Amino acid sequence: MSISSFAAWLFGPLGDSVAKFCGDLEASGIRVYPRAYGATVLLATFITAIVSVALSSVLFLSYDLLVVNLGFREVYLIPVLLLCLPVIVFLLGIAWPRMKISSIKASLSSEVPYAAAYTAVMSTGGISPYVSIMRLSRVPLLPTFSETAKLLDIMVRGLGYDPVTALEEIGKKLPSKEFRELLLGYASTLKTGGDVVHYLLRRTELLFQERLENLKLIGGRLGQLMEVYIVFAILLLLGIYTIYAVQMSIGELVAGAGGGIFGNILSFVLFSYAFLPFFSLMFLWLIDIVQPKYPMEDNSPYIVFAATATPILALLIPGFCISFLVPGLREMPPFNFLSNFIVWLREYLQLERGYEPTIGLILTLSFASIPVVAYRMYISFKERGMDVGFAGFLRDLVEIRKSGLSPEKCIIALSERNYGNLSRHIKTMATQISWGISHAEIYKTFSKKVRAWLTKISMFLLLDAIEVGGGTPETLETLARFNESIILMEKEKRSELRPLLMIPYIGTGVLVVTVIALLTFFRSMLLMAGRSMAFADMVQLLLPPVILHVYMMGLVGGKIAYGEVSSGFFHALMLLIFTLATIILAPYYSFAPVPTGGGTIG
Repeated sequence: MSISSFAAWLFGPLGDSVAKFCGDLEASGIRVYPRAYGATVLLATFITAIVSVALSSVLFLSYDLLVVNLGFREVYLIPVLLLCLPVIVFLLGIAWPRMKISSIKASLSSEVPYAAAYTAVMSTGGISPYVSIMRLSRVPLLPTFSETAKLLDIMVRGLGYDPVTALEEIGKKLPSKEFRELLLGYASTLKTGGDVVHYLLRRTELLFQERLENLKLIGGRLGQLMEVYIVFAILLLLGIYTIYAVQMSIGELVAGAGGGIFGNILSFVLFSYAFLPFFSLMFLWLIDIVQPKYPMEDNSPYIVFAATATPILALLIPGFCISFLVPGLREMPPFNFLSNFIVWLREYLQLERGYEPTIGLILTLSFASIPVVAYRMYISFKERGMDVGFAGFLRDLVEIRKSGLSPEKCIIALSERNYGNLSRHIKTMATQISWGISHAEIYKTFSKKVRAWLTKISMFLLLDAIEVGGGTPETLETLARFNESIILMEKEKRSELRPLLMIPYIGTGVLVVTVIALLTFFRSMLLMAGRSMAFADMVQLLLPPVILHVYMMGLVGGKIAYGEVSSGFFHALMLLIFTLATIILAPYYSFAPVPTGGGTIG
């Protein structure tokens, strides 16, 4: 018996009551009977409740040990969080189908214009939309549309639906408005004897126009989202840092005499090393939801980052950062050599004691980011301007095709022209065509060497249209016009979003300068009052989290401007360099007497 079957047997009709709140399971792609799904949610909630109560009981029995012996005064928060877990599991179970529907809707909205363009181009060559959609089911470039095409194939070949009725049924069930209108309009036009080819061409043009207008609106929304992120990222951090700086300056935080949420170092560590990164990750998720993106993304930069950054971080974080907070590490090789290097660098830069962990964290994150930045720049250099070059190639192909040459001979003739980084791929295609290699094999070779999704889908449309006999001048003209519309959309998106990259740089300058100036201001005030201040301790505690926060701001900026987090590594590296320069210039904008000594936390 499966888990869902056992849950349905255990909870019975209660599963139906829960399933009513989950939305349309069929539209979400969850192939589970509604009662079984609702009962599974109840079973997961019940198991989580049992575990939460058991752990809370253990913590209650260990209250004296945690509070009296270890001094962990906030132990009461853990049972509260544990008892909230069953509610969270129940709400996530209910929301999961709706989240899946939203994801499918967003994916189809980004894929439908290209699928419609393919269907329209193929229709000019005499291929029906049903056959075109079936051909797309074997294409990995449109993953969500491909799954829909496979479902359509099951309805026609397995359940006995005729193709038009199956298209209508699929259109009614899927959450994408654009896809539904395309399929229902096609079925209606076909039943009434209308011009199907004209309808598909016109509908595709409208889809591209709507997407262009949506890009303009989304650009404004992303700009507002970036402004909200920077306001919270700077003002929230500065507000909390001011509170901690005041407490440290009067000795409460270090001595442990403070109370409430801001009363000890543990709460500061949770805020700076847990809440702030989570805050940035949440905004990355929101941007990913709002931002228009391609159906497929190149994940190789993240693999490179994981492979190269992991050993660097494992070695340098203890030596460059933690060794100054845990002095015992400075006596152990190779951490002693690494920490001594940071001390030498701090003295060479003529900075005060206490900046060592900050400088070490900047160097650590920089060394960890250099390989992925170099790899990302290599990819960008190889494929820069390839989409524009393909648009020019396609337009030249249309003009030469009008002279009467076959599409294959047109490609061979154009292989000698310069289309930037695309030229070497066109020459390879021309060689393969002259050898008699099939169009499918030519596309496989092309797709292995090119990473840009837009160029790959455009080449697929061209080669597939030629393969089925749709390489007429009219078909190629339609394809060229659609491709030029896509290029126009990309230019509009880049022009709308790239100016937002300036915001993280401005925010970083304001943040670092304000934090350093704030610390030196409190020190000068205490010196005027005849009291000393452990400036090194404050810098060691307060400044390293700012560096981590600045790094995350670079990733957010790259995600907004280019649509990929991998593009943000470069800007994160630039922000680290900018931050280091700002710290080096600290003596020139922090007007305070420099003490001769300072302490370290240890």
